[in-house]
Amino acid sequence: MINSVSVVRLPDRTPIQVESISISSSVDAWGSSYDIELADSAQLALLKPTAAGPRLIEIDLNGYVWTAVMESYSGRREWSRTGATLAGRSRTALLAGPYAPSRVKVTTEERSMAQLVDEELADTGFTASYDTVDWLVPPGAWFYDALPALDAISRLAEASGAVVQSDPADPTLRVRARYPDSPWNWRDRTPAHVLQEDIITNESLQMRSAPLYDAVVVTGELAGKGVTCKVRRAGEAGQLFAQQVSSPLINTAAAGAERGRNILADRGEQAAIDLVVPLFTSPLRPGEVGRILPLDLVEVVAEEGTWHGLCTAVRTETRIGEKAVVVEQTVTLERHYSDAD
Repeated sequence: MINSVSVVRLPDRTPIQVESISISSSVDAWGSSYDIELADSAQLALLKPTAAGPRLIEIDLNGYVWTAVMESYSGRREWSRTGATLAGRSRTALLAGPYAPSRVKVTTEERSMAQLVDEELADTGFTASYDTVDWLVPPGAWFYDALPALDAISRLAEASGAVVQSDPADPTLRVRARYPDSPWNWRDRTPAHVLQEDIITNESLQMRSAPLYDAVVVTGELAGKGVTCKVRRAGEAGQLFAQQVSSPLINTAAAGAERGRNILADRGEQAAIDLVVPLFTSPLRPGEVGRILPLDLVEVVAEEGTWHGLCTAVRTETRIGEKAVVVEQTVTLERHYSDAD
């Protein structure tokens, strides 16, 4: 396989020569972080911020595209050698401080959760993909003081146990359940990727144990508007309770049930397993794997047997040498032994 790497400045698509690229994403962060080492330090001038704000770049690795705003840089001069590195984040950083203004809001009309997310993005040039439980929020239940748009959307997502993710390339935010499918259903779901053991170049594991909770109480905080739900794992006694949670936005049973489901999904014997695999060029051939993103369900076909894991973090690294270009991704999979396989 011949790897291809392209970096350009947007919008004029001026080529940028690089020696290395590192892109890190996780379920715990709304966007990716980027570290880039330039091959020609003179090109640093092309990526310094202007009065219009930070520079935007596009990265294409084997046909998979990312965009990022460059927010910091450092240069070095050692004898006859010079170098420069840059760091940045997903372009959705422009929706957070210090770029975006903090606002105050109190709703006066009934809105769905998806509508509330869309309203936060009005006139920003960004859009949202709302892909979790939706429900109607009564007037006065959604309010905040001094929050930029991204922080407000993160708070909306948290109500149902969802997380916010940035599209790698497009100006789009994705609101998705922290567990799109519960671990006890993973074996019956079609995975986003099937990973054959023979393409794994490195593997490490960190065990994690949590009580085998089978119930949790989720409650709304506003009198006359909120509801209280006892959420129980189906088919179990419902006697070992996780810590109670609350939100002013929990005003329907569906909202409480979804928040509880995401809490109970994080239980039992688990492991965080890091797998290093190549980033194969699209279109893929049998046995190859493309770009893996946080919240993707991955099926691993190993000698010990087939198992499933939810991607919780990815680090995609590119190294450009005189003889070869290496593009690989380190994928962290959350494996559940108690509820899955």
